[in-house]
Amino acid sequence: MKTFLVALGAVAILLAAAVPGYVLKKKNMVSEDTMPSLSKILLYICTPCLSIYTFKNATFSMEMLGNIGVFSLLALLVQVIILGIAYLLFRRKMKEPLYRIMTIACALGNCAFFGIPILEALYPETASGLLIYTSVYAIIMNVIGWTIGAAIISQNLKYVSVKKVLLNPATVALVLAVPFFVFEIPLPESLDSMISLIGRMATPISMLIMGMRLATTDLKRLFTTKQIYIAIFMKQFVMALVCLLLVAFLPVDGGMKAVLYIICCCPVASVVLNFSEILGEGQKEAASAVLLSTLFSIVTLPIMVLLLPA
Repeated sequence: MKTFLVALGAVAILLAAAVPGYVLKKKNMVSEDTMPSLSKILLYICTPCLSIYTFKNATFSMEMLGNIGVFSLLALLVQVIILGIAYLLFRRKMKEPLYRIMTIACALGNCAFFGIPILEALYPETASGLLIYTSVYAIIMNVIGWTIGAAIISQNLKYVSVKKVLLNPATVALVLAVPFFVFEIPLPESLDSMISLIGRMATPISMLIMGMRLATTDLKRLFTTKQIYIAIFMKQFVMALVCLLLVAFLPVDGGMKAVLYIICCCPVASVVLNFSEILGEGQKEAASAVLLSTLFSIVTLPIMVLLLPA
């Protein structure tokens, strides 16, 4: 029960962070162009800093390196499985932006902006050693998003290329972050503080964007589009259960299992909306999926964490 209440409180605080964005947009104090601009700041600046922050605060060891390798494979596998199922569900209607967005919404979870605060609330004493897994997951998710996800949204296969795998913000962030982790390179205190601060800005900026988008959303359409409920069910229930099946009998680190499972319980990734804003396709559909999924997470996530693997 304590786990349920802690998760409930953490989700409630995150949702409260969206209120200022909602109010600013309703009062017309920000323009429509603000959201794509903030999305670019989030993807190109805050997310790389967040990766460096989490890698820098982890302690390197060969065991940890092995755990990261196993975690990477599991994270890739669970996302590909769900993405494949979603594509089979919606493949006949891919000409419509709604179905393209719902396909990737089923598989991409808010692992960093949402997952990190939840992990810090649930594991206050050990979170610093676990957060590196969220960055690993985010890197894999972003590579999928910048390639397969972008191709599905835009209906253009040019995004599925080695160049997009290697030259995207997530991969660049990994290249920058790994040396700090492996060689334990210290940073000047002022630079270290700046990177940490910018990285920690990712969650509030993400929630501000969500609040702004909520202010521009037709609430009737938000709650009556049945395809969104399919995506939410896939992301917050099916994906979590697939994760449980994958890790249930594996002799791997318990903390790693818990992080993967919690991420799989998280709502649809805000990066789905970020991608749609940048690519100029399906913004309203993406916003609806992220918004409704995040709103529902105040119920779904606390319930699902009760099933956390021991």
